[in-house]
Amino acid sequence: ATLDQGFWPDGLYTAPSDDALAFDLEAHKKLGFNAVRKHIKVESPRWFYHADRLGLLVWQDFVSGNFPDESGQQAFVDQGTEMMRQHHNSPSIIGWIVFNEGWGEWNREATGRLAESVKAADPSRIVNAHSGVNCCNSKGDSGKGDIIDHHDYNNEDPPFPDATRAAMDGEHGGFTLRTPGHMWPGAPTVIYSGVADEEALTRKYVENTEKFYLAQAGAELSGSVYTQITDLENELNGLYTYDRREIKVDPVRVREINRKVIAAGAAAGDRAPLTGGGSWSLDEGAGATAGDSGPNGRDLTLAEGTGWTPGVSGSALKFDRQGQSAETDGPVLDTTGSYSVSAWVRLDALPGNYATAVSQDTRRQASPFYLQYGQGAFAFSTPGENRARVAVTPETGRWYHLVGVRDGADDRLSLYVDGEPAATAAAGPAYPSTGPLTVGRAQWDGNPTDFWNGAVDQVHAYDKALTAEEVRALFTEERP
Repeated sequence: ATLDQGFWPDGLYTAPSDDALAFDLEAHKKLGFNAVRKHIKVESPRWFYHADRLGLLVWQDFVSGNFPDESGQQAFVDQGTEMMRQHHNSPSIIGWIVFNEGWGEWNREATGRLAESVKAADPSRIVNAHSGVNCCNSKGDSGKGDIIDHHDYNNEDPPFPDATRAAMDGEHGGFTLRTPGHMWPGAPTVIYSGVADEEALTRKYVENTEKFYLAQAGAELSGSVYTQITDLENELNGLYTYDRREIKVDPVRVREINRKVIAAGAAAGDRAPLTGGGSWSLDEGAGATAGDSGPNGRDLTLAEGTGWTPGVSGSALKFDRQGQSAETDGPVLDTTGSYSVSAWVRLDALPGNYATAVSQDTRRQASPFYLQYGQGAFAFSTPGENRARVAVTPETGRWYHLVGVRDGADDRLSLYVDGEPAATAAAGPAYPSTGPLTVGRAQWDGNPTDFWNGAVDQVHAYDKALTAEEVRALFTEERP
């Protein structure tokens, strides 16, 4: 989508004609967008008619303001409710956006209640309680609604889905190109990064979309909004000039990348669920690959410097905490449900902080789970300091059998050591993961970390929560 504020040089809030109303929406289609975010404005019924006719999806904002007292707050609610009533029968509207960047928001709890009341009044549409909940005047995340929405102009803070809400990038981009002869008098707002000409703006748009939104659309992101379709009085970041006389990008190349993003999002819904887990005996003893005997054939590729050493049985992978690890070519576990991981581990030296034997990468800041040792304990951990941990000072050079279990049914983590229950804890949020399963390291803020110093053998990943009996049987079968 793009952000559409609906201003006009010859009428401000009023378009000069019905054809002009249609023009902006037709421009979206020409550029390959399939949606539009109508920002802080409610258009006439003809605008929605054109969106319906063109098959363009609409995110409709409530109209922000400053509401210092209860009468203003009530007026905001009443007028938003009336907007919903007036345009309820427009099929193009797919969602209501209650607050933008916290403008006029009086407190987080009230925002959550308002989002719930909007959903109750119109359960047929998606409710976005806070567009740009991560910035500006936002009171913080109420946890309500169907969407978690970040504004990410610097491509540093993307949104991620949680257990109940899809992720949406409510605003991004905003690259500025001056077009002499088509600009409103006065100095422009200097907010967004500038470019020199049409070629540079086209290239910037395409490269930014390819780098930050194409892969996300196929994974965690369910929507994104580029700022914006046209210039305004003092904002020169439009894809068209304010007077609509000039297009500022190559429409063919912009349309091409936009269609790729839409196709990636559509294909994500067809992706087969992750089932079957994986099993790596690590008995190759040499080479740069460790085979997966599970049904998916997700072999591990060894990073440079990763070695081999005698294991619990056969061989094992050897690490010395200097950047060695092994990883699959994609995710093995669906980390939003129940799963288990097991490994035989040996520490040759205790870490100063944490060392991770098995994990799985993600584009989030933290990995979705860690089977690890650190801070004086073996632990099975998830983001947010959720840890099933047992305090122990392990003997260096000795093999231990670790199993971490996440049970989605009761939202619990369990840690087993040498076949016996060792600890349990609340699991916390179940974050999705689209990266490889890793052995010998974890990930933090997009970078590998917590490298293991020792050896790892007999790694297994299960797409279910193992029972205590199953863990004990696994330990008995594999112990030396």
